[in-house]
Amino acid sequence: MRFPVGAAYGGAVMGPFANGMTGGYGAPMAELYPTQVRATAQNTLFNIGRAVGGFAPVVVALCADRWGFAVAIGLLSAIYVADILAIPERKSARLD
Repeated sequence: MRFPVGAAYGGAVMGPFANGMTGGYGAPMAELYPTQVRATAQNTLFNIGRAVGGFAPVVVALCADRWGFAVAIGLLSAIYVADILAIPERKSARLD
């Protein structure tokens, strides 16, 4: 690592944003599932996401090694956009 102090400062600045984004998961998740299964669905999917997401740094590193960092980040961005577009719109949905 060429700039360990810069990486430490960058991590300190990024950390609150990366950890703070989890606060926004509750509202969309509550709208996607009925009350009877809401807690189970939220916890199951959240933890599956954590387990699968743990491999992301390895996958990005392998892609970056093979095709370059810009392509790896571009692929990751495309996955994020596809995921966002796959979430159904639930505006004004009735919560039972």
